[in-house]
Amino acid sequence: MKKIRNSIVLLFGFLSISSCMKYDDLRENPNDPVSVPPSLLFTSVVPKPISAFTDSYSFAQYHIRNNSDGTPVDYRFGNGGFNYGYLRDINKMVEESEKSGAPVYGILAKFLKAYYYIDMSRELGDVPLVEAMKGADNPQPKYDTQKSVYEQSLNWLNEANLELGQFISTNPTYILDGDFYYNGNLRLWQKAINSYTLRVLVSLSKRANDGGINVAERFANIINNPNTYPLMASSDDNMQILHQDKDGFRGPYNPDNAAYRVDIVLGKTYIDLLKNNKDPRLFKVADPTPNALAANPDEAAVRADFNAYEGADIAASTASNSIKRVNGDLSYPNEERFWNYVGQPSVFLGYSEQELNIAEAAHRGWITNDAKVHYDNGVSASMEYYGVTAEAITNYLTIEAPYVAGAQGLQRIHEQMYLVFAENSRWEGFFLNRRTGVPQFAFSSQNNVEKLPLRWAYPSAEDSDNRENYRAALRSQFGNEIDDRDQVMWLIQD
Repeated sequence: MKKIRNSIVLLFGFLSISSCMKYDDLRENPNDPVSVPPSLLFTSVVPKPISAFTDSYSFAQYHIRNNSDGTPVDYRFGNGGFNYGYLRDINKMVEESEKSGAPVYGILAKFLKAYYYIDMSRELGDVPLVEAMKGADNPQPKYDTQKSVYEQSLNWLNEANLELGQFISTNPTYILDGDFYYNGNLRLWQKAINSYTLRVLVSLSKRANDGGINVAERFANIINNPNTYPLMASSDDNMQILHQDKDGFRGPYNPDNAAYRVDIVLGKTYIDLLKNNKDPRLFKVADPTPNALAANPDEAAVRADFNAYEGADIAASTASNSIKRVNGDLSYPNEERFWNYVGQPSVFLGYSEQELNIAEAAHRGWITNDAKVHYDNGVSASMEYYGVTAEAITNYLTIEAPYVAGAQGLQRIHEQMYLVFAENSRWEGFFLNRRTGVPQFAFSSQNNVEKLPLRWAYPSAEDSDNRENYRAALRSQFGNEIDDRDQVMWLIQD
């Protein structure tokens, strides 16, 4: 159910040497690697996007895969996983970068370490950091508090930006090998690091008044110093992958996977939010129900009718949704946009999100920027991503869903974030809902829960391999030694 973390494995050959051989008789075997190019390691450890219509996005209720053999979306989360395999490879990348005189990989390692520690911590809570990664010297590391993990990670991100800026100024034509996002453009990497930092800071909104971490001050420092902290200027700066009709470059939702076209239907949570706001993105991401198309020969009129679209209720039974799907009462993903070998780009981090993060910070009073300007920027960029016309965008931003002040305005920002994350940005739609409760997710006994899980349990091996520290971490966070999905970690405590 949970994403599986894989790590590159470095294999080193060793010569079997007879004790009677002289040292001078030994020769290096050219087939046995003693080092790995840091660019190769970089490619393996950079976090990848998740393509549209894969299972991860079901948990944020964008779609479900409904068939006679399937089950409803199951939120009965169990054990999560650590990222130390990636982190070991990052350390190896730093080591190899020092050997080869390529310090830029050591700089980017700080961004990568911050990402993987935050990724672990936001799912689990406290995790080992200071005493981690020491191997046999310390096989049972103590856990660091979630707050200290975020503080260290934010410091790494700041250092990565500053050091990368200095590197670029002295190496303006440098091309980063192993970069599948930006084709080696370090300036775009610097923008991505700062945009990601804004994502992290906004995710800390419940902790904005905690002393020491200085959420608002860190955010304002980035916004108020654009020369030092450059940000994405448009969707052209997105951290994303464009799919191609080539082996290894196609998204999973394509004509080679016929079952996807039959089984995947869009979720009611997602569809209803689009319908309620008369959002023109609906016409770009969904097809009307087969029954709506069959009932009216004027296809253009049907496609322009918000009532012609219907999503599957994730809290309903598989049988109920199957009956509706077979009877033609549910909307499929838009065939013209998605049912091909290219689909839409797989986004890891985008300009639309960045602008809405800035809008939220301005709305909360962290910065003096105009929240409406950044709200409009984020929504417009998202709509342009789907090919919505300029006239429709203007109508939406002035009539259907304009920025407003107060609690309604904050909810509207969060609704737009949810729409921006639709079928992209990995688990951001899920974690947005955990933080804000927007939009309202549907649950029932069919999902094995009545509310959104708050965390994953620690890897089960911790109770045997690192029992004392594991149980101490549970007690310090939750006041008991229970390890389950309903415990409230520091990050999301009110």
